[in-house]
Amino acid sequence: MHTGKTQGKVLAGFVIAGALVLALPLLSQAQEKSFAGKPISSLDPHYLDNKADLRLKLDVKREISLSPYVDGDFIHVTVRDGVVTLRGSVEDQSAVNAAIENAKEAGAKKVVSHLTTEDKK
Repeated sequence: MHTGKTQGKVLAGFVIAGALVLALPLLSQAQEKSFAGKPISSLDPHYLDNKADLRLKLDVKREISLSPYVDGDFIHVTVRDGVVTLRGSVEDQSAVNAAIENAKEAGAKKVVSHLTTEDKK
């Protein structure tokens, strides 16, 4: 059982983590930085691509977690070059369709679903 002080520290940790997530700039708003007069993206060609994939992954997870039709606790999201792959287990086929739609709404170029449905007996 947590004491009042421990609960306050846990809550503060969640608040800080939430602030960090919200502080991530959207790719469309990000300004390209430079190093030694060269843009970072020219120094590391994967920099912006990986950043976009990470942002997309966070957006897909957020969309799924906010969906009233999908229990996102058992869905694993991976992103590579804008293609979202969903793995895990959901309640039924309508939840599969909703998860795919959520990923598209978040900005996925394509969605590959490896979601399975739970058998109800």
